[in-house]
Amino acid sequence: MSSNIAVITADMVNSTLFSREEVNLWLTDLIDLIKKQKDFNWLLEPEIYRGDSFQCVLKKPEYALKLAIMARTIVRSKADNTDLRIAIGVGTSETLTDRPGTSDGEAFRLSGHLADNIRKQKARIAIALPIPCEPLTASLDLLEAVMGNWSIAQSEVIAALLQDQTVTAISEKLSISQSAVSQRLSASKWWAVENFLNTFPKHLELYTK
Repeated sequence: MSSNIAVITADMVNSTLFSREEVNLWLTDLIDLIKKQKDFNWLLEPEIYRGDSFQCVLKKPEYALKLAIMARTIVRSKADNTDLRIAIGVGTSETLTDRPGTSDGEAFRLSGHLADNIRKQKARIAIALPIPCEPLTASLDLLEAVMGNWSIAQSEVIAALLQDQTVTAISEKLSISQSAVSQRLSASKWWAVENFLNTFPKHLELYTK
């Protein structure tokens, strides 16, 4: 897995429903937050392009799913109808510049092709590997069945949790009780998502040995 990288291409859903200023503010805030995460060992940091999209590159593909879920929950906590489509390409790189948009290689091409076709599927997090990975794709479909039902309030709590904030810190930040935080996590079926997230490196390893 060490020879592979993960290219993440994300596109905001329903961006035309909001002002350009709102979209830019939300994406800028998102990028500021994910840049602070110690888990994300950047090969190339997130870069906004086309106004409502961003692209970034991780040295360790096993953290790609955490980044994708975190990014979606941060955006979904902003307003109704906000979301991201996220195309993850895992593979090798050939040409690395100082920007994702001008770099090239297997992972970049896989992510780019997937980003062009992700609108055709229901799941808003998708992954492309050099070899077929239908079981992993099916797992992402099930993830979507859970994530697709998350409310703004639930997304807000999960986004904070993924940023390594404690239940106590989240309750203080959102001015709600700790039991309310726990209730939102329970209602979101977070236990199932957390298990998939924790085992994702093992899923990925089956296809990238």
